[in-house]
Amino acid sequence: MKILLLLTHSFPYGSGEDFISAELKYISGFDKAFICPCSREKDSVQTKPIPDSIKCMPVSRTGLGKKEYIRLQFYPCVAGEIFRLMHTGRLQYSRVHELLFFMRNAKEIYNGLKQFVNINPDDEVLIYSYWLYDAAAAGVWLASYIRKMGAKVHQVSRAHRFDIYSSLAHYNYLPMRRWLFKHIDHIYPCSNDGAETLRAEAGPYAGKISRSYLGTVDHGYGMVSQMPLHIVSCSFISPVKRLNLIAEALQQVDFPVAWTHIGSGPLEQQLRDAAKKFPQNVSAEFLGQKNNSEVLEYYKKNQVSVFVNVSSSEGIPVTIMEACSFGIPVIATDVGGTHEIITNGVNGFLLPKDFSAQEFLGFLRRIYEMDESDYHAMCVNARKSWEKNFDAAKNYRSFYSGLAALTEGKQQKA
Repeated sequence: MKILLLLTHSFPYGSGEDFISAELKYISGFDKAFICPCSREKDSVQTKPIPDSIKCMPVSRTGLGKKEYIRLQFYPCVAGEIFRLMHTGRLQYSRVHELLFFMRNAKEIYNGLKQFVNINPDDEVLIYSYWLYDAAAAGVWLASYIRKMGAKVHQVSRAHRFDIYSSLAHYNYLPMRRWLFKHIDHIYPCSNDGAETLRAEAGPYAGKISRSYLGTVDHGYGMVSQMPLHIVSCSFISPVKRLNLIAEALQQVDFPVAWTHIGSGPLEQQLRDAAKKFPQNVSAEFLGQKNNSEVLEYYKKNQVSVFVNVSSSEGIPVTIMEACSFGIPVIATDVGGTHEIITNGVNGFLLPKDFSAQEFLGFLRRIYEMDESDYHAMCVNARKSWEKNFDAAKNYRSFYSGLAALTEGKQQKA
């Protein structure tokens, strides 16, 4: 029997990881499929539907006992990681603390997974971690455990943003990377930029890394219109999203603009306060938190001129893929894999990471003053770029076809 274990952070519980939903209907080639949320919050409830063919098995985590935690610190893989930090001149108390925190979480996840894994010797199991982090480390131990039962097992992982770029991590450190690269059969970063970063780090295991784009579901063209100029942004309101820079720029605009933001977060009140300083020709609407289906419904039923994303860091933004699927042009910062979606002047405009208000307003004015035919061409190009690279149906069918090919090959021993 072929079995898929999909390890998520909390999906389908709580908020976040909405983009996993688009992938589920394309899961194929398995007799049984399980979603295993590994770090859901206590008392959280399921907020996202999953197909009837997939069973959700939440991981029950309990803290490690004192003796187990002490033993963990003397694992050969932990000692090897500390030696690697020492050898590269990066050994610090803070990084050792981060390493032990990471491994403790991984061990708790592994212990929870073991409780419900019921494998027969003639089974073939694919462990698929959605993030290249603690659940992936738990998957390495789980794979070894399943092999001892006599079953065949393979392990893969996706990688997105925080689990790729060490510069975004605490103390500029992502624990156990070489160990993960060694033991995981294949790793699928979601952008070319991410793939290049991981290959540079993976050394002899670089051949295990292949870019695999995410995708969004086709809902057809939206109600795209150049006038009245309506810009939309959609994100958690946090420092990395830098929505304050949009607000600061709009305080200086001298032509009519309506701005709608979808999402909430700790800086929401600051953003609302900034909007009070807008000139009379600028209006703002803050819709608060919406689930993914509500966001897509908004694009279908409301006139939108341009989508805006000014994050300081990204993996490859699913929100931009979604906007392009509706034929909405985009203004975005050229960070992470954003330039793999947006071609400057073709389906939108790319800002430098550290852009000025005038640079942002310059692109916004170009949209505002653009000939109607040029604007229409940009909308068509936005849709075409989505059709070529980010159509969920095409991407996920290809992804699972690749997983099938991987499982048919020789098993890699941990």
